[in-house]
Amino acid sequence: MTEPKAACRTEHQTAMTAQDRLRAKLLASGLYDLVPMAEVEAVITGEHLAATTAEQQALALSTMRSLVADGLMKFEGWDDDLPLDEAMARVHDRFITQYADPSAWAFAVWLKLTETGKRVASELKNKTAD
Repeated sequence: MTEPKAACRTEHQTAMTAQDRLRAKLLASGLYDLVPMAEVEAVITGEHLAATTAEQQALALSTMRSLVADGLMKFEGWDDDLPLDEAMARVHDRFITQYADPSAWAFAVWLKLTETGKRVASELKNKTAD
């Protein structure tokens, strides 16, 4: 006997790492609009992907770095030639150093899907629809 799709999906979700889950959510969101730093944090807290503030911040930074390094997303409004380490230093400065002041980071950092990211996000969306 086969399991219902919902049960399979739930089992699959638990097998995914927190970073996998965050990446999937950000890619899906990017299909519809730019993704602000505020949304990155909202997904982490809403999905309970990390327990402490430090873990949440580390997850946000590592996930954003991986999405940009993999060529799936880029920082909107920032020079495309900006080295990734410099871009991440900017994110760190806003999101970590100024964390107590959400107005300094919530809508100061935006992610945008690349063409490759759009394709991957669409494929993920189709897989979850099955």
